[in-house]
Amino acid sequence: MPSCEGCSKDCHYGWVVVVAAALIRILVYGISYTSGVVYVVIIENFNTKRGETAWIASILTAVTFLVSPLSGVLLNRFGYRAVTFLGGILCFVGLALSQFVKNLILLCFTYGIITGIGCGLAYMPCSVAVSKYFNRRLNLAMGIASAGGGLGSFIFPPIIGALNDQYGWQGMFLILAAISLNICVLGLFFKPFSSGGEQQKTLDSDKTIRNSGRVKNDWSFLRMWQFYIIQANAFLYGFGTSIVYGHLGAYAHFHLGLSHSASALLYSAVGVSVTVCKILQGLTADFGNKCCIFKPIVQLIVFFFIGGLVSAFLPIITVLPGLILFSVVFGSSYAACGGSIIPSLLISLKGKDQLSLTYGVSLANFAVGQLLGAPAAGWIYDIYGSYNVPFVVAGVCMMISALVMIVPYRSSSFAPQNEEIAIPEQATSTSEEETKQLEMSDLTEMSFKGSKLSILKRQSLEESTSLLEEKVM
Repeated sequence: MPSCEGCSKDCHYGWVVVVAAALIRILVYGISYTSGVVYVVIIENFNTKRGETAWIASILTAVTFLVSPLSGVLLNRFGYRAVTFLGGILCFVGLALSQFVKNLILLCFTYGIITGIGCGLAYMPCSVAVSKYFNRRLNLAMGIASAGGGLGSFIFPPIIGALNDQYGWQGMFLILAAISLNICVLGLFFKPFSSGGEQQKTLDSDKTIRNSGRVKNDWSFLRMWQFYIIQANAFLYGFGTSIVYGHLGAYAHFHLGLSHSASALLYSAVGVSVTVCKILQGLTADFGNKCCIFKPIVQLIVFFFIGGLVSAFLPIITVLPGLILFSVVFGSSYAACGGSIIPSLLISLKGKDQLSLTYGVSLANFAVGQLLGAPAAGWIYDIYGSYNVPFVVAGVCMMISALVMIVPYRSSSFAPQNEEIAIPEQATSTSEEETKQLEMSDLTEMSFKGSKLSILKRQSLEESTSLLEEKVM
């Protein structure tokens, strides 16, 4: 497999990888985050109950992120291209088989599980590969790549509706299957990174597999307390946002009497805000070493807290302009959990080579929170008959998720992005500081040996002189 020879960090080819990653996210989010549209199609054609049909959307979204740790392990073992290609094939198989299914349980398996695993396998490489090509513009590059997700969830719903109207639900699944094969093609742009075209030096055989961009899975981050703070943050935020995201439309339509189109407009506002803010947050995060407020961890705390605050006060917003403004602010908060902010913190904590593992575990934890949040809100609604309490609970969880991150921030656990610890060149390479220390130790040893040799020579010369004097006398 050819590597990206002659490339250096921040090379032009890195932006090709960014575009490929953004396009893959458009496809992944277009398939997995539009399951609500497919949910309506299934109800109309399968004549199933709403409660049991809703499991399809939940399974697809949950499996997409729950499979992230597995995807991370496979990435380190087989590389970006192979895992992305496998993800595209599984998406194709799951969607293609769905056109032949007549049973809801089988549809949960083909569309929910097989397609979900494919989306999850394809999602991780486009999240991690970009980090290998950038140092100076790392956060901006990851922000642009992640913005593709917002575009996918915004573009695909009308496409899926049009396909269903024109070709029926079976034709819709078949065409979506064909579209998903583009994931395989785009994955070929993820060339293994090789600095200067040189072979990687196997200085540490436990972590290096030559010139393939593959490294041994290192789970030592599970012993770091900062990592568990991030997991608490991910779970709480996922729990809170799933309440708001899952019930915002129902609140607007059933409680405020807004039309279906007006309710859908709120989700469009969230999608546009997420897309724009992911890019802006990535752009500003690159200047975190110059301005404290731009640091990734500071942005995370601020945006998560603001999102929770406005969510807690959502029950007092009763007019459409106010809801649209809320959707924009909520979208800016939601962008911070799916753009460059979280990966940037994990890189600072454990480095780029293990990002596939650290980010995979974080996404799975976030997915568990999302999976539990919406049903919990439904149970609370059944008890109180109102969305007031669920939205307050959502806001409190989101604000707590922001506040817990103050602990690692105060302890200076996350180094600025320009420091070597934040963006190591390669896990198998010796850092500049270590190289300098080795050189200094070598010089010290040579100096010590030289001084010892000169002392021995001086002693030998003095003994020879004394012997000559004795002979003369």
